[in-house]
Amino acid sequence: MANGIIFLVGALIMFYMALRSVRQRRSLCTNGEKVQARITGTVQSRDGTAYVLEFTTAGGSHRLQYPKPSRSKNFAEGSVVTLYYDPEAPEKMYVEGDKSVLGAEALYAGIGVALLVLMFALL
Repeated sequence: MANGIIFLVGALIMFYMALRSVRQRRSLCTNGEKVQARITGTVQSRDGTAYVLEFTTAGGSHRLQYPKPSRSKNFAEGSVVTLYYDPEAPEKMYVEGDKSVLGAEALYAGIGVALLVLMFALL
Protein backbone atom coordinates (compact mmCIF):
# COMPACT_ATOMS: atom_id res chain seq x y z
CA MET A 1 0.00 0.00 0.00
CA ALA A 2 2.81 2.43 0.90
CA ASN A 3 4.54 1.68 -2.40
CA GLY A 4 1.36 2.52 -4.28
CA ILE A 5 1.11 5.87 -2.51
CA ILE A 6 4.76 6.65 -3.29
CA PHE A 7 4.24 5.85 -6.99
CA LEU A 8 1.02 7.88 -7.06
CA VAL A 9 2.72 10.91 -5.48
CA GLY A 10 5.63 10.58 -7.92
CA ALA A 11 3.23 10.37 -10.88
CA LEU A 12 1.32 13.43 -9.68
CA ILE A 13 4.56 15.38 -9.35
CA MET A 14 5.59 14.42 -12.90
CA PHE A 15 2.18 15.39 -14.33
CA TYR A 16 2.38 18.70 -12.44
CA MET A 17 5.84 19.40 -13.89
CA ALA A 18 4.61 18.63 -17.42
CA LEU A 19 1.52 20.81 -16.99
CA ARG A 20 3.55 23.67 -15.50
CA SER A 21 6.00 23.59 -18.40
CA VAL A 22 3.22 23.55 -21.01
CA ARG A 23 1.39 26.41 -19.29
CA GLN A 24 4.54 28.54 -19.03
CA ARG A 25 5.35 28.02 -22.72
CA ARG A 26 1.78 28.76 -23.81
CA SER A 27 1.64 31.82 -21.57
CA LEU A 28 4.78 33.17 -23.22
CA CYS A 29 3.34 32.48 -26.67
CA THR A 30 0.04 34.23 -25.91
CA ASN A 31 0.98 36.98 -23.44
CA GLY A 32 4.65 37.58 -24.14
CA GLU A 33 6.35 39.64 -26.82
CA LYS A 34 6.88 37.89 -30.15
CA VAL A 35 9.97 39.08 -32.03
CA GLN A 36 12.25 37.90 -34.79
CA ALA A 37 15.73 37.46 -33.30
CA ARG A 38 19.01 36.77 -35.05
CA ILE A 39 21.43 34.24 -33.61
CA THR A 40 24.74 36.07 -33.54
CA GLY A 41 26.85 33.41 -31.87
CA THR A 42 27.28 31.40 -28.70
CA VAL A 43 28.76 32.10 -25.30
CA GLN A 44 30.06 29.79 -22.61
CA SER A 45 28.89 30.31 -19.04
CA ARG A 46 28.85 28.33 -15.82
CA ASP A 47 25.46 26.95 -16.87
CA GLY A 48 26.76 25.71 -20.25
CA THR A 49 26.62 27.03 -23.78
CA ALA A 50 24.00 29.58 -24.77
CA TYR A 51 22.96 31.23 -28.01
CA VAL A 52 23.24 35.00 -28.22
CA LEU A 53 19.97 36.37 -29.62
CA GLU A 54 19.79 39.95 -30.84
CA PHE A 55 16.63 41.84 -31.76
CA THR A 56 15.20 45.33 -31.82
CA THR A 57 11.92 46.56 -30.38
CA ALA A 58 10.40 50.00 -29.82
CA GLY A 59 12.35 50.01 -26.56
CA GLY A 60 15.71 49.62 -28.33
CA SER A 61 18.17 46.85 -29.12
CA HIS A 62 18.32 43.75 -26.95
CA ARG A 63 20.72 40.86 -26.46
CA LEU A 64 19.55 37.77 -24.64
CA GLN A 65 21.18 34.44 -23.98
CA TYR A 66 19.11 31.34 -24.69
CA PRO A 67 20.38 27.98 -23.36
CA LYS A 68 21.68 25.75 -26.13
CA PRO A 69 20.16 22.28 -25.85
CA SER A 70 22.75 19.53 -25.78
CA ARG A 71 20.72 16.97 -27.72
CA SER A 72 18.53 18.66 -30.25
CA LYS A 73 18.75 20.43 -33.56
CA ASN A 74 21.17 23.30 -33.35
CA PHE A 75 20.22 26.69 -34.72
CA ALA A 76 22.72 28.04 -37.24
CA GLU A 77 24.60 31.22 -36.49
CA GLY A 78 23.07 34.08 -38.45
CA SER A 79 19.66 32.42 -38.70
CA VAL A 80 16.51 34.21 -37.64
CA VAL A 81 14.23 32.56 -35.06
CA THR A 82 10.89 33.47 -33.53
CA LEU A 83 11.41 34.37 -29.90
CA TYR A 84 8.70 34.72 -27.27
CA TYR A 85 9.80 36.50 -24.11
CA ASP A 86 8.47 38.40 -21.13
CA PRO A 87 9.72 42.02 -21.25
CA GLU A 88 9.30 42.28 -17.47
CA ALA A 89 11.41 39.16 -16.90
CA PRO A 90 13.56 38.59 -20.03
CA GLU A 91 15.01 35.36 -18.63
CA LYS A 92 11.59 33.81 -19.34
CA MET A 93 11.79 33.01 -23.04
CA TYR A 94 11.04 30.34 -25.59
CA VAL A 95 12.43 29.94 -29.10
CA GLU A 96 9.81 28.52 -31.43
CA GLY A 97 10.89 25.10 -32.65
CA ASP A 98 13.08 24.26 -29.66
CA LYS A 99 12.48 20.53 -29.47
CA SER A 100 14.26 20.17 -26.12
CA VAL A 101 11.44 22.03 -24.34
CA LEU A 102 8.81 19.84 -25.97
CA GLY A 103 10.88 16.75 -25.21
CA ALA A 104 11.08 17.64 -21.53
CA GLU A 105 7.31 18.03 -21.38
CA ALA A 106 6.82 14.63 -23.03
CA LEU A 107 9.41 13.06 -20.71
CA TYR A 108 7.62 14.32 -17.59
CA ALA A 109 4.31 12.95 -18.84
CA GLY A 110 5.91 9.63 -19.85
CA ILE A 111 7.50 9.15 -16.45
CA GLY A 112 4.14 9.95 -14.83
CA VAL A 113 2.43 7.28 -16.92
CA ALA A 114 5.19 4.76 -16.13
CA LEU A 115 4.81 5.42 -12.41
CA LEU A 116 1.03 4.88 -12.64
CA VAL A 117 1.59 1.60 -14.49
CA LEU A 118 4.06 0.47 -11.84
CA MET A 119 1.66 1.47 -9.09
CA PHE A 120 -1.13 -0.67 -10.53
CA ALA A 121 1.26 -3.54 -11.27
CA LEU A 122 2.31 -3.66 -7.62
CA LEU A 123 -1.23 -3.57 -6.21
